[in-house]
Amino acid sequence: MAMHGKLEDLNHLVHPNSRLKRGLELLQDCVTGRRPEIMNQIASLAPGETLRIPLEGDALYLLVQCYQPRTRDQGRFEAHERHTDLQFVWSGRECIEVCDLHASLPAAAYDKNGNVYFPLGNRAHSRLLVHAGEVAVLLPEDAHAPCLSLGGEGEELVRKIVVKIRDAHLLEETETGHCKPARETPGTARATPALVTAASNPNRAATR
Repeated sequence: MAMHGKLEDLNHLVHPNSRLKRGLELLQDCVTGRRPEIMNQIASLAPGETLRIPLEGDALYLLVQCYQPRTRDQGRFEAHERHTDLQFVWSGRECIEVCDLHASLPAAAYDKNGNVYFPLGNRAHSRLLVHAGEVAVLLPEDAHAPCLSLGGEGEELVRKIVVKIRDAHLLEETETGHCKPARETPGTARATPALVTAASNPNRAATR
């Protein structure tokens, strides 16, 4: 279940001990100037350049990007077997199309890096219009086509920070030193206790 909005709003929708919360707080640190080294890097990127910033190996890392939004016919869906994306637009704007991975691609075959890609096609999908200062939270079941132009001419460059969090359904370590896993019901998709229902915040609804 993808979510989209301002950092301060989405902070109220996630479990306080979740890895998702940690990712949102990392972005908040960037916005408020507590991570100047990251902001210096995003400001200095050339168009078309992507920089990977490792924080905890493959478990938590950043992609800092600068690019010209592309047309829909140049886009494609992607999904990640274990990683959740927090896609934060620092400047510019873009469209992200989202669909349910298992409904669109029931037998997803991930590559060696745990990613799967497939064409957008002609079906209508949910669209997130992400402006500067907003973030899209995309879970493993959310196939997404980012970096799309809104359709107008002369779209400005997008500068973006993508926080990649592996196994975001886990909570942070408890007093015993172990991560608390999601509760799972046999025969159903994996639950995500990191998310709190949007009903708890009437000002922001989750996007499907």
